[in-house]
Amino acid sequence: MKHWKTKEAMGNGYQYNQKEHKEFSYNSLLKLEKHEENTMRTMYLIRDAGWTHEQLVDLKVHLDDALMESEKEVQHNN
Repeated sequence: MKHWKTKEAMGNGYQYNQKEHKEFSYNSLLKLEKHEENTMRTMYLIRDAGWTHEQLVDLKVHLDDALMESEKEVQHNN
């Protein structure tokens, strides 16, 4: 199945199908709790989760993309 928003492959065995994912906004953080805004939590997860090199590279690519988008927004607002 593909993620309803990013269209990236998520694998099989998920509770909802693609239509239900979109309808429920499942796998999308629409309302963040305060503790989820803490970057240290993510750093601990990266350190402790035992991710493979490939997973860490995927994360780096995602972070690089997010940084580029953030930089574009900063330049647009200035």
